[in-house]
Amino acid sequence: MNDDMKAALIEPEAPGVVTLGRASVPQCNSDEALVRVRAISFNRGELAMGRFKPAGSRIGWDIAGVVERRAADGTGPDEGARVVGFLPRANGWAELAAAPVPYLSVIPKGVTDQTAAALPVAGLTALYGLERGSRQLAQRVLVTGASGGVGLFACQLAKAMGAEVVAQIRKPEQEDIVRRAGADQVVVDEAGAGLAERGPYRVIFDGVGGAVLSQALPALAGGGVAVVYGVTAKDSAELGLLPLLLSGDAAVQGFNLYHEARVEAPTRGLDRLLTLVSAGRLDPFISHTADWTQIGSVAADFLARKHHGKVVLTLD
Repeated sequence: MNDDMKAALIEPEAPGVVTLGRASVPQCNSDEALVRVRAISFNRGELAMGRFKPAGSRIGWDIAGVVERRAADGTGPDEGARVVGFLPRANGWAELAAAPVPYLSVIPKGVTDQTAAALPVAGLTALYGLERGSRQLAQRVLVTGASGGVGLFACQLAKAMGAEVVAQIRKPEQEDIVRRAGADQVVVDEAGAGLAERGPYRVIFDGVGGAVLSQALPALAGGGVAVVYGVTAKDSAELGLLPLLLSGDAAVQGFNLYHEARVEAPTRGLDRLLTLVSAGRLDPFISHTADWTQIGSVAADFLARKHHGKVVLTLD
């Protein structure tokens, strides 16, 4: 095996903040499998944070591929198994990746590498975030930023949990895709005007922050929870204390997938998502695919919101 490989590297001044270069082949810990990567998918958070990393840093959470060498401790998938994973060290976008076994799942027959690669971060965020709520059957759930990768998963999963789904989006042309993902009602307003009137909400699942969250919070029902997993608009919001007090026991919680991965191993959540995908009950809504040699230009388009849902790149 060669000592180096092709890998995605941070270049803060480049379009999309990422380019292809060379990196050392990873050295696996005893609980890590060496994976030959076949497909990767973008998440807005990793690319946005890339602007603040030194040039030459590695990047990449979501991968799908084939186990080239099983973990030395004998755990996890065998050599030759097709797998999908979330890499907590964010260094997965490369020809080879060292993947911790608890963060890997075997891809079932009938599910493509590209489909699987779209699942980890966005799918797990939606799954674990919505599971912070309770008693969602026949209750109303609000998903903000619903046309993004996490939002589209959240609409589908909330619907599967029996909720009435209200989706907030920025532009009218995004309505069709969130309707197809299961939204019962759609609010088209960048600042979230009209969200309070659609409540009360058992769960508010928010990745936007700012004015949108401020508009929604007064409609949080007693016993309900607002789960904040992202701040694509603004990292602050106005919190009216009186509605919160009158609700009795409503709560506002922060969500971080790294923390959640310590509560339940990602492999278990990925197994559940893959089961739904295999049964035709969950769609990652991949809006764009390309060869990873185009990684910079495609990342730039993704950050500019030219693609809704998930973007997947394939390796030679």
